[in-house]
Formats: sequence, C-alpha cells, structure tokens
Amino acid sequence: MKILHTADWHIGQFKGPVEDGVNLRSLDTIKCLEYMVKVAEEEKPDMVCISGDIFHQEQIGPVRYSDEMVTATRIIEELAECSKFVVVMRGTPNHDGTGQFRVLEKMLSKNKKVAVVTTPQVISTPIADVACIPGFDKQEFRSKFPGLSAEEENLTWTKYISDMVMGLRAQCSNTNIIPDMTPAILMAHYTVPGCNMESGQTSFFSNFEPVIPREAIQAADYSAVLLGHIHRPQTIEGLEDVFYSGAINAMNFNDEGQSRGFWIHEFDGRRLKSGKRYETPYRKFQTVTWAQEDVENYLCRGKEFLFTEGYPFLVSDKIVRIKYSCTVEQKKALNIPVLQSDLYEMGAFYVADIEAESMVDVANRGLLSEESDPLLNLKKWLSEKCVKDADKIVELGEPIISVAMKSETTSENHGVFRPVSISVKNYRNYKEESFDFSDISFCSINGVNGAGKSSLFMDAIADCLYEETREGDNKAWIRGTEDARSGSIEFVFDIGDKRFRVVRTRTKSGRATLNISQKDGEEWLNLSAERIKDTQAEIEKILGMDSMTFRSCALIMQDQYGLFLQAKKEDRMTILGNLLGLSVYGLMEQEAKKLLADTKRNLLSKKEAVKVKSEFVAEKGNPDGELENLEKEASEFDQIRKMTEQDIEVCKKQIADRKEAQDKSNELLQSTDTAKKELLSIQSEKEAAEKEMETCDVFLKNSEIIMAKAAEYEAAEETVKKLAPDVMEYESCKRSLEEKQNQILRYENIINTTRIQNKAIEEQLAAIGTADKELIAQKLSELEEKRTEFTEMRKKKDRCAELSAKSANVHAEAVQKISELSAQLHVTESRLDECKKQREFIADSGCLDIEHATCRFLESAKEDADRIDALEDKAADLKGAIQGVKESDARYTEFWNSEIESIGYSAEKESELLSEIEALGIYQKKKSELEEKKALRARLEGEKASNDKTIGSCAENVSTVKLESERITENVLKLAETVKKYQEAKRSAEELRIFADKKNNIPVYTERKKHVEEKLKDLEEQERKKNAEWMRLSAEYIQLRDRIAGIPSGKEERLSELERKKSELEEKSTSMQIRKGVLLQRIEDTKKIREEISQLKSDITHDADASAKYEVLKQAFSQDGVPHQIVRNIIPHITDTANNILGQMTGGTMGVEFVMERTVKGKDGDKATLDVLIDEYGKTTLPYASKSGGEKVKASLAVILALSEIKATAAGIQLGMLFIDEPPFLDDDGAQAYVDSLETIRSRYPDVKIMAITHDDAMKARFSQSITVIKTDEGSKVIC
Repeated sequence: MKILHTADWHIGQFKGPVEDGVNLRSLDTIKCLEYMVKVAEEEKPDMVCISGDIFHQEQIGPVRYSDEMVTATRIIEELAECSKFVVVMRGTPNHDGTGQFRVLEKMLSKNKKVAVVTTPQVISTPIADVACIPGFDKQEFRSKFPGLSAEEENLTWTKYISDMVMGLRAQCSNTNIIPDMTPAILMAHYTVPGCNMESGQTSFFSNFEPVIPREAIQAADYSAVLLGHIHRPQTIEGLEDVFYSGAINAMNFNDEGQSRGFWIHEFDGRRLKSGKRYETPYRKFQTVTWAQEDVENYLCRGKEFLFTEGYPFLVSDKIVRIKYSCTVEQKKALNIPVLQSDLYEMGAFYVADIEAESMVDVANRGLLSEESDPLLNLKKWLSEKCVKDADKIVELGEPIISVAMKSETTSENHGVFRPVSISVKNYRNYKEESFDFSDISFCSINGVNGAGKSSLFMDAIADCLYEETREGDNKAWIRGTEDARSGSIEFVFDIGDKRFRVVRTRTKSGRATLNISQKDGEEWLNLSAERIKDTQAEIEKILGMDSMTFRSCALIMQDQYGLFLQAKKEDRMTILGNLLGLSVYGLMEQEAKKLLADTKRNLLSKKEAVKVKSEFVAEKGNPDGELENLEKEASEFDQIRKMTEQDIEVCKKQIADRKEAQDKSNELLQSTDTAKKELLSIQSEKEAAEKEMETCDVFLKNSEIIMAKAAEYEAAEETVKKLAPDVMEYESCKRSLEEKQNQILRYENIINTTRIQNKAIEEQLAAIGTADKELIAQKLSELEEKRTEFTEMRKKKDRCAELSAKSANVHAEAVQKISELSAQLHVTESRLDECKKQREFIADSGCLDIEHATCRFLESAKEDADRIDALEDKAADLKGAIQGVKESDARYTEFWNSEIESIGYSAEKESELLSEIEALGIYQKKKSELEEKKALRARLEGEKASNDKTIGSCAENVSTVKLESERITENVLKLAETVKKYQEAKRSAEELRIFADKKNNIPVYTERKKHVEEKLKDLEEQERKKNAEWMRLSAEYIQLRDRIAGIPSGKEERLSELERKKSELEEKSTSMQIRKGVLLQRIEDTKKIREEISQLKSDITHDADASAKYEVLKQAFSQDGVPHQIVRNIIPHITDTANNILGQMTGGTMGVEFVMERTVKGKDGDKATLDVLIDEYGKTTLPYASKSGGEKVKASLAVILALSEIKATAAGIQLGMLFIDEPPFLDDDGAQAYVDSLETIRSRYPDVKIMAITHDDAMKARFSQSITVIKTDEGSKVIC
C-alpha cells in the first residue's frame, strides 16, 4: 500500500516577471504540481495526504481567487483520479483562509474520494486511519483559553495539541475490526522541536510558538507522521517515521540551495516499509556577492567581466540577487538598470534585487561631524568671542545641553529611506487604491487635472506621516461621499534593512488612530504609544526629520516647490537650521533664558528680602529687658498657686473615701443579682435535662423493631452488591451492541459505494466493446501492400522524371546548337547577299577591264564577288548541320519517350493508390484505439479487482461484527432477569435505609440517657450551692449600706471652688510663660535674621555673576550664536555640492552663491538673513527671485539635492525618493530644464526613485516608466 505525502503548495503569485498579465512564478508552482500528478499517475498511490497550506495568500482579488481555486481543484481531482482516496487538510489561516476552504470543500463535495478537513478529526478508510490536526485560528483558540500572555498561550496551545495527538490516536484504534492490519497516520501542520527550519537553524523551544511535543509523538506510536508547515524537506532526528514533505516549489532566498518535492511511502500492513522522495522541477535562487574589486571590474569591463566569471551558467534560468560592497564613487558610477539588463542577457529568469550591503564613504565628512557636538561648538564660540571665564560658562552650559539633547528626537536608524507601498481607503478622490513602488525608478505620473495624481503620490504620504493637510482641517482628506464615514492611509517604507509601516485612520466625526509598526520576519511589531501625539513623535524620531524637512528634500509639491529658495531670506536661516538639526539649540536657548530669568528673579527677591529683614530687626525693640521683669513677677505668683493645691488634696481624700464605700455597695448589689440569675438558669437547665431523659426512654422502647428492619436493609444491599457486576456487564453489552451496529452500517456504506464504483467500471468495460481484429489485420495488410505499391509507383515516377530531365537537357542542348548554327547561317546569308549586290554593282559599273581595275571601290567589290562561292558553300554546310541536329534531337526524343513508356508509370494509378491508402488509413487509427481500449480495460479490471478485494474484506468484517452482535444479544437476554432482581433489591434498600440509620442511633441514645442521668445529679448539687451563695451576698449588702450612712457628704462644692481658683492661677502662669516664650523667640529671630541678611548679601554677589554668565549662554544658543557659526561653516559645503550638481546640469555655465552677513529687524530682535544669488556665465549676478523659470528650476533642484545630502549626513538617513510636482509658470526652456534636471539627478543618484507629475507629452516621452491616474465611478484608479 502506497501513500503520497505532500504539503505547502502555496498556489498564488510571487514577486517576479509577468507576461501577458500572467505571473510566471505562479506557473512555476503549477509546473511542479503537474509533475507530481504525472508521478502519481505512474506510481498509482492508494492514498494522497496533503498536509496544509494549499494557497499562498488568504485575502486576494476576485480574479486571482478564482484562478487559484480552479488550479487547486484541478490538481486535487487529478490526484483523486489516480488514487483511491485524497485527504486535503487546511494549513495556517493566513495562507488557507476560512472562506477559501469553504469554497474548496463545496467544489469537491461531489467527489466521494476527497475529504477536505478543517477541524481535528479521524478520517477512517479501508486503506488507513488518518488523524488530522489542521492549523488553528488564534481567535478561536483564545475564545477557549482567554486572558493568557503570549508565552502562556503558546505553552497552553502546545499542551492542547499534545492531548489531541493522544486522543485522536485512541480513536484510530477503535475504528477498525483488525487495527493491527491498518496503518494509523498523523497529519499535522505544526513545528516539531528538533526540526531544521528554512534558515538552517534547529527549532527546540515551544514558548515562541505552539508545537507538537516529541514526547507526544513517541507515546502515540503512529505508523507514520506526515507533516506540513516547515518548507525544508526532512526527517526528524531521534523520531521514527516522522516526515516533513517540504514545499512543492522554492519561494524566496531562504530556500536557496534546498531541494523541493514530495514523498511516496510504502506500507506493509501497519508498518512503514520504505519511502522515496521525488524532486520537482522547482525554480532555483542564486545570491551573488560582490566585493569592491568585483564592482570595479564590472564598471571597467561590463559584460565581458560577467562572461569571464561564468555568469551565463551561474544565473541561467534562476531568480538572482546581487549584494555588493562599494565606495561612494563606485555606487554613483554603478548603473543598476544596465546591470539588470546585463543579467537578463546572461539568462537570468528574474533579477530580484541589487543591493549595497555596505558602502565605504571616501568623501570628507569631517566638517559635518565636527559640527554635531554642541559642547565643542559652545567652546569654539566662546573662544572666538574672547569671553572671560569661559570654563565656568561651559560648566553652566553642560546641564543645559544635556537637558536639550535628551528632549530632542534623534533618529536611531541609518541607511536609505525607500518608499515600498501606499494604500488608501476613502482618501480624497480614491475609494480604495494601493500602489507598490518596488519597480519604480524614473517614472512620470500622468492624468487630467483633478484626477488625483498628487493626492495619492504626495498628499497621502505627507498626511500619513505628518497629517499637515493643505486645507488645514484634518478631516478634509476623507472622501466626500455619503458612504465614506471614515478613511485610512497606509504607508510602508524601508530605512536601510528595516521595514516600517504607518497606518493613520480618521472618521468624519474627527476620531483618529495612528499606528507605527516594524517588520520582524512575518510579523509586525507595534511601536506605537498610547497617545497619538506620542506616536507622532516616535514616527518623526524614526524618520529623523520633521514635515518641513521631508517636504523640502523628498516630497516637492506644486505649491511648495523650491520651499527653501522661495522662503523669505530671514526665514531661510530657520529652515536650514531645521535641516541641519539645529532646532536643539532653540531648546538650549529657551533653557538658558529660563535659567537667566530664574536667576534675575532670585536676585531681585534676595535684595527685597534684605530690605524687609532689616526693617524687621528694627521693629523688634529690646526683648532682653522685658524678659528680666517678667521672671520676677512669675516667682511671687508661684507661692500662691502651691497653697491652693494643698487644700484641694485634702478635700479630694474625703470625697474618695465616700465614693469607695458607695462603689463597693453597688458591686455587692450586682453580685447578688448575678447569683440570683445563675440560680434560675441552673433550675431551667435541670428541667431541660428531665425532658431529654423522657425522649431517650421513648426511643429505646422501639429498638427491637428497628433492629429487625435494619437487618432487612442489609440483606437488600448485599443483593445489590452481588448483582452489580452482572448489571454493569449488561450495560456494557448494550453499548457494544450499539457500536457493532454502527460498524456494520459503516462497512455496508463502504461496500455499497465500492459496488457503485464497480458498476460504473462494468459499464465502462461494456462500452469499450470488441472490435473485429481479423478485419483490421486484413485491412492493415492491404494498407501495407498499397503503400508498397505506391512506393514503387513513386520510384517509377522519379525515374520518369529523371529521364524526362535528361531528355529535356539533350533537347535544350540541340535547341541551343540549332540557335547558334541558325545565327551563323543568318550572318553568312547576310554576307552572301551583300557580296551578290557587289557583283551586280561590278556588272553595272561599265568598267572595261574589271579584272585589272585599280579603283578602290571596284577592287573591294571584286573581292566581295570572289567570296560568293565560298559563302554559298558555307551556307549549305550550316543548313546541313542544322538539319542534322534536328534529326538527331528527334531520334533522342523518340528514344527517351520509349524509355519512359517502358518504365510503366501512370499518374492515374498513383492517384488511385493514394485514395485507397487514405481509405485504409482509418484502420490504423482503429488499431491505436483498440490498444488504448485494451490498456483501459486492463486498468479498469485492475481497479475492479481491487474494489472486489475491498468489498470482500468489508463483507468479512460485517460477518464478523454480526456474529459478535449475536453473541452480545444472547448475553443481554440472559442478564435481563438478573437486572430485574437488581432493580427490586435496590428499591427495597432505598425504602429501608431509614431503619439502618435508626439502628446506628440506638447506642447513641443509650449513651445520651446515661449522660443525662449524670448531668441531673450535677445540676442538683449546683442548685444547692448557688442558693447558699445568694443568701450570703444579700446579708453583706445590708451591712454595707448601714456604714455608708455614717460618712459626711457635700465636699464636692468646696472642691469645685478650689479647682476653679487653681485654674485661674494656671491660666495666669501660662500667659506669663507665653510672654516669656515670645520674648525668647524675638531674641532668637533677631539673631537669625541678622545672619540671613549677611548670607543674602553674599548670594546677591554670586547670582549677579551667574546672571551675567547665563546672559552669555542665551546669546551663544540664539540664532546669531552657535547656530549662526555652524551655518556659516556649512554654507561653503552646501554651495560646493549645489554648484557641483548645477554644473552638471548646465555644463558649468551656472552657479549659486549664499550670502549671510546681513541682518533685519524683527519683533524678536535682529535676525540673520541668507540671500541666494544666481551666477550665470556672461550675465549679471542676480537674486534667485529675479531669474527666469528655467534658471529657477535648475537652481532649485540643485539646492534640494545639496540639502538632501546635508540632511542625510546629519540624520544618518539617505533619501531614496524624490517625488516632484510639475513647477508652475514654466516657459519652454524651463520645461526642458525641468526634465534635464531630473535626468541629471537620476544619473547622479541611480538608487533614488524619481516620480514626476507632468501634463506635457514631450516630457512624458523622456521618462522610462509611466503611470496614469484616471477618474472612474468608483473613484480614482492608477493604471501602470
């Protein structure tokens, strides 16, 4: 028995070439799947197990969705045709979506040989029991186990999966009559610790993701474990028969160097006998690494270098990427599109990436790095200004710098900033649209006004990152339709090797959200803060630039074109300071101002305090003399107070004696009452004990009846215990009987299904029928004879053609010979006629002696006349020769014709034979059909035999189960009477249970009666003693009342009078003490204030010095201080860079000059200005605003790039994009200069993605790429 094991098909689209709208990498996957089907058709596996991840993406467009669903359905059905059963299991939800598998299950529902599994279960078949654990939806899991941390969740999930592995294995054991003969297979889509991941690392931990524990797999003892999820094909070390099939095709550079394919496992009964792995024709990946030397070689030699290094073999038909290290100059010189083109010429299937891994900056950046240390800059400024006590000023400045640097947002990222994609929903003109920047290099953006060009490619990016809308209202960007209640913008970008995503949403009511995330593998890590304001600060920190900087260097909108150069000259310093990151000095200035204000405020406060304290000392007078007089008065008053206290003590003693006697009397009265109450309580308790005695006597009289009934209960209970095993056996048999009936039903269903298949096979066999083999053989023999005859006829035809050609050649030669002789005859006859005319001329000449004539004419005529005989002979010879040639040609023609006739060729016969061959050709086709039918009959008969075997096996199982059912039924009938006795005994025991309880209480009541008798004796003794105690206490109370009557009373009034007097004396004493304390405090205060005045005067001197130093720091950190110094030092660098770029644009005819020495008055004081002058060869130097459109464009773009370089150096981030709107008011020269400038930028910075909005058809033609934005009823759309 064979099982084909496959997984991780990932049907879908991957980044790669597209031809006629078809993603060619998706065809790679289909090619691998079709190869697998071809192998399956040859190997005929009994079962196919597909362990998840059929699809690549859960959420895709409708066209792709239908195409991918059709592909998946086709491949699965083709596998079902060449096997008996197919199990299709769902993988992880982000690949195999719920909706996708719902549709897949519906499309395959009519195919009874396919099971689509989305929940854990056992699929039981005659071939094998398959336990399936598909990928879980996290939300579904969390609803079962809420409130867990990420680590707890993974551990709990792992335990849950482990329990499921064991539970499903137990179900496998109960599904077959003879489980040892049927394999138990586990299919799952999870990681097993110890597996080798795609990256080459080994997975051992379960707290990072849910896994299937190795211990669970070992304990469950499955025949084989067929896994998906890990794309690297492998078996797990230390585990038997655990397989990852691996992906069907390579998908990314993690798969480089790894094989891809599927397994076919062969089983002998329950045991896995062997396994064979098949490799699919997967697409290979190739990473090429270049050092600086390789880059230099390519720059020098181009394609020759690639040929020499064997690239036609290295990259042929592969997906290629190049990672290179280079210098800055090499990077500028390296033309990436040309290199891509060369690689395609070498045979590369797709060039995925050409990326600089590291770049050695050989340019001198020392100037900028020196300007990045505020403390060093402060020291330089103080030194330049020759400020005194500079070290102490620096000491005061250090904490100010530290506070400012901590509060300043500085980017921690480095590398090139590249846009990846922009997606919007209900944004301005767009209902929903997205755009991928991956393939953009030099592109024009086209469309009518108002289509939404700048909305998607400029406003959306700026609003997503900063939300500083052009309208000023943050809700204004939401699409203005009734159904658009909210909008969203998503911008994905790279900084170096890090990928970030910003998502901003807003409702029309004004509610907003903002999220920033960083890509980590396949996950997005949230970097957002709780408040939008703090998240915005985090975004600007990651970018290393604010909105002004970004719009000045990377995103040049039409209304902000040349933002820096068009600004007021006094504002340019501020913009340049922001670009250079000098805003931190503004924080330092504010901190210095605050400290200066605090110092001055403290100074004024201390001066005022000296004045107030001096006045206070003068107001205090002479407290020492007043203290001496007060002490004398207090001594006299103290004697009177002591005498009063003695009288009070005597009066208090008399009152205390009377009170003591009264208290004792009250105590005796209370004791008497208590004794009386206790006596009554004892008597009441005695009555209760007597009643309890009566109760015990009544219960013990019925003890004999209770004992008899209790004995009956025990007998019934004994019967229940004795019969309980039989009853349990009875219940077990009933359950077994029900299970056997279900098994019979299941096997009968399999038999019926298989018989239906056999009936279909028989119908197919009947439809095949038989053909007349003898007739076909006879006709084929005739066909062969006719073909032989036709071949002979063709040979005769060829021989005739050969003879005809020879005859034609001889005839042609004869014709040629006759033509040549005829030409000669014609010339001869013409000459003969001329000679005869000359003879006539002689005859008519009248010459007497013609023979001896000497005149030249007659002499010539006589010579011609002499030639007549010779010419006539020659003419006769020529005529004879012509006649001879004609006769010879006639003889040869007759000879060849007779030869041709002797061959026996007939065109009619040839045509007749050809018709007969065509008529008999149908029997050749019938023979092929006969052979195909023979092969089909053999396959169908084989399938029918296999089905008959399955039917026989199932029928045998049904018989076995029925026999067991009959045996169990007999046992149930036998035990029925026993069950009846058990139920009667149980009912009787329930009725008599109360007497058993009463029996247990007989000893209790006997003991209680004995205890009550003893208690009664004790209570009678207590009653006697308590009565005696009460009588004694009553007598003592009467005696004490008589003694109290003899003690005098009325001393309380006297005591009150004495205490009132004492209180008055104490108040006077307290008043004196307060007066004394006040005088002592006045003395101490005066002393302390004099000391404070001395300290304040010292502090005033120190604060005045600190105030002067803070004044210097305020000036140093102001715009005219250190920032001015830095800008002055940087300006030459900006000028050089801008002029370098501008020189490339203009062939060295233009230059830019920055002038910053002038100042203007403002409400905040004097401000430094930055003038921009344009130098043009042969023309007067003028300010930027005075130049024409074309000149402005060139100057603006040159300065933009120069500022971009400065920003990149300051923040460690290079801008890899320049999106620019068409500048307004351009003349023809300006328009051409605009494109010239962009082309210059493209050649200088090949990695920069340039997108430019334009309406000019002439300019559009100069861009290598083009996109168009159109308006539709569903909002604006982008067409590539």
